[in-house]
Amino acid sequence: AGLLIALSIFLTNNGSKGSDTTGSDTAGATDTTDSAAQDEFPSAKTVIGNSPYIGDIKKAKVALVEYTDLQCPYCQRHVTETEPQIMSEYVDTGKIIYVVRSFPLVSLHGELATQSANAVLCVNELAGKKIFYEFYKLAFAKASVDELARVAQTFGINMDKYNACMSENRYKDQIDKDIQDGTNAGIQGTPGFVIGVLDKDGNVDGKLIAGAYPYESFKAIIDEMLAK
Repeated sequence: AGLLIALSIFLTNNGSKGSDTTGSDTAGATDTTDSAAQDEFPSAKTVIGNSPYIGDIKKAKVALVEYTDLQCPYCQRHVTETEPQIMSEYVDTGKIIYVVRSFPLVSLHGELATQSANAVLCVNELAGKKIFYEFYKLAFAKASVDELARVAQTFGINMDKYNACMSENRYKDQIDKDIQDGTNAGIQGTPGFVIGVLDKDGNVDGKLIAGAYPYESFKAIIDEMLAK
């Protein structure tokens, strides 16, 4: 009986490993960090700045501000698994805007993380926010600047202008501002999100989600903010 009990405990413990659905890449770390142990979503404030966004800012009461690294696998998972439902339920219906800000983790992913951030902002400048958003979804985990350029080219972007924007590292200052604003908001890794009430000056006052949480976590906080 004792052996059966011990075997049952062993199998239960080992069966639970790897079942967490949340996670994030953490600034300054050398590997990925599980965020599942975080039980609460603390208060947080940020701003949307000049960052690209999807949605109708004239109608939206709430902003969801994502701080992302295009080399981060957790960020890609969020975009693939969770973001589409947020878009259909809240952005397409005019309830919120979805803002994308850069938080490249150079210590983890090298300079390509910053170059990827610059690429999406170049695309936003040259082709507008609709193409920006499509490019952003496809730009994750590219192995080189050349791969990013090939994705941009599929959207019919003027590649001479794109290449000039990339070679100038034109959006360095904006990316640095994104990182500073994210740090001020409590972002320590990617993906990180601030969801809150949006005022006329672009300030967002709400709560922080640190990691690629499931849709239900986002829904709960968005609904809370919409009810204010």
